[in-house]
Amino acid sequence: MNHQKLLSTAVILGGAVAFTALGSVTADAKMKRISIGTNPAGTTYFVLGGLFAKTFQEKLGIRSTAQPHAGSSVYLPLLNKGELTLGLNSSLDSAMAYTGKKPYKSATKNVRSIARIWQLPYTYMARANSGIKTVADLKGKRVIINLKSNVSLGQLNRTILATAGLTEADVTPVTAGNIPQNINAVVEGRADAAVTALGIPLVRKANAGIPGGVVMLSIGPKATDAFMNAGMPGSRTMMAKPSKRNIGVAGPMKIAAFDTYVNIAGSISNEDAYTIAKTLHSNWKSLQKQHPVLRGVKPNQMAPAANPIPYHPGAMKYYKEVGVWTAANDKHRGMNK
Repeated sequence: MNHQKLLSTAVILGGAVAFTALGSVTADAKMKRISIGTNPAGTTYFVLGGLFAKTFQEKLGIRSTAQPHAGSSVYLPLLNKGELTLGLNSSLDSAMAYTGKKPYKSATKNVRSIARIWQLPYTYMARANSGIKTVADLKGKRVIINLKSNVSLGQLNRTILATAGLTEADVTPVTAGNIPQNINAVVEGRADAAVTALGIPLVRKANAGIPGGVVMLSIGPKATDAFMNAGMPGSRTMMAKPSKRNIGVAGPMKIAAFDTYVNIAGSISNEDAYTIAKTLHSNWKSLQKQHPVLRGVKPNQMAPAANPIPYHPGAMKYYKEVGVWTAANDKHRGMNK
């Protein structure tokens, strides 16, 4: 195989990270372009999308872009129609979209999975000087529940409240457009509690911008994996511990969690899906060095059986070759045969 030197440049266009290559493309890569749907600029999904685009650019020589949208509820239908190559989606959104639950007008049956990339710790956040320490303390407070761009997180938020025996009637519900806007509502004093993933840049910024910083809230005593999954399929519990990265975690606490996947348009060929899965998996240790949230998933954990949607046949072929695919994958709901 002949390889020419690649000259790549990173270009910021309308908030999207675009990587344009001059040079040859590897012989096994048939795609002309890779587009990756992500959450808005400033979110971890957007940063990861840019990192993956850069990796595809460097390793495959294919022009790749991370394209920000208001949320998964917006770009999962685009992925389903083949208007995007890839999308970074939570297990929550994947489950709702694939089964056609609101706000999806129809089931996204053309979406497939490539890899799990992030085990995402998630809970409510408040001002540290507010006196709020746990989800139970949110009774009577102004609380973000619904996110216009992400219905699944609204359902997860109601499930988190339920772990403390609370419903929307017990709080003053506040609606935000997306995760950045919901965190800003606390920073600006328009809400007492917002939802967030631990350790993301937005939390670091909020912690610096609020006198006294922020505090993460432990979820309620009813919280078990079964309780969480029954309330919002694809969710579970996780223990969080204080660390430099876990801003606002004062001591060991139980919080919610779910997974993030790289999903792919089902219209992408088996060969190209194989190439994408191989590129991510074979470069995973390098990618983990570049972003800490990826470090919670080992290379042999990138294709868990408990995925709410089927894996792309091309990805399945690759994972079977490298020993990541197990019998549990084939048995899971009969989806991955």
